[in-house]
Amino acid sequence: MRSPPLRRACLLFIALIACSVTAAVAQPPPESPVLNKNGAAYTGAVRLSGANGRSVEFAGIWEARPEGLLVVTTPESKLQLVAWDRFDLNLLRTEQPSLEAARQRARFLRSPQPVNLGLFASLLTPGQAGAELRRTLDTPLTVKVPLTYRTTSKSTSSTTIVNPPTFIYDGIVVQPSPDAQPSIAQTNRTVTETRQSPEELTTSPRRVLIILSSSDTVSVAARRALLDLVKDNPVILEAIAGSLERIAASLPPRHLLPNDPTVLTLDYRLREYATAVRSLSTTVGLDYSRQMQMRDLLLLAEHPALR
Repeated sequence: MRSPPLRRACLLFIALIACSVTAAVAQPPPESPVLNKNGAAYTGAVRLSGANGRSVEFAGIWEARPEGLLVVTTPESKLQLVAWDRFDLNLLRTEQPSLEAARQRARFLRSPQPVNLGLFASLLTPGQAGAELRRTLDTPLTVKVPLTYRTTSKSTSSTTIVNPPTFIYDGIVVQPSPDAQPSIAQTNRTVTETRQSPEELTTSPRRVLIILSSSDTVSVAARRALLDLVKDNPVILEAIAGSLERIAASLPPRHLLPNDPTVLTLDYRLREYATAVRSLSTTVGLDYSRQMQMRDLLLLAEHPALR
């Protein structure tokens, strides 16, 4: 028979085990992290001081407008506009100088200014996407040129009429016979020149697309030679296509975009152009539809909605 102190110790030990098991069962599973459009985990919020002295956290700040900030309070909430008088503007200058600069630009220009803080840190506004697209098209690229020789020949021909000569013999001038006919002298000259192509060539994706998409000002032979050069240097095509896909992946969801057809279809069009550019590495010739795709890409980069 066990003693009472030993029995109480056993009961206490059993009770501790039961409490730990109950706590483990009652503990909820860890929540999965909230992911943004690019698949990155949402890590933190943006803390701003309110006019009442309290600090408020926002999951993301999209843009600054003349009347206030366009924000989301949680990753799942919708966009809402918070007026500037709801914030402590004196502390805003010291705590968030970038926000204060965006506020000044928005009020001066009377137009929304991108901020992209918090949840929107990796997203691009339409204007930023257009700037990134133009930077991609104008970035210089140095490519290798296959070693080639070009030989050119130039022939010239000249013809002169030579009259019968006049002879002088012992001081006596002997005129040619009246029956003598003038003669014809012809001279032919041929010059041959050989040139070697350069080892490297510096160009830009915009210049390449302009030449490939031109039908009136560029000859077929020149477009074919450039297409062969592009095939020998796939870095040109990959630089264009890869940048188009990165820009498309950085665009915000549709509900954050302005109601403009060019902007709303920008994601799809950029991916379509990337596929068309990559296909140039395997194509035999340039058809009219591909030329129009490259021309439309150049026009899209200069569209007013992306500025």
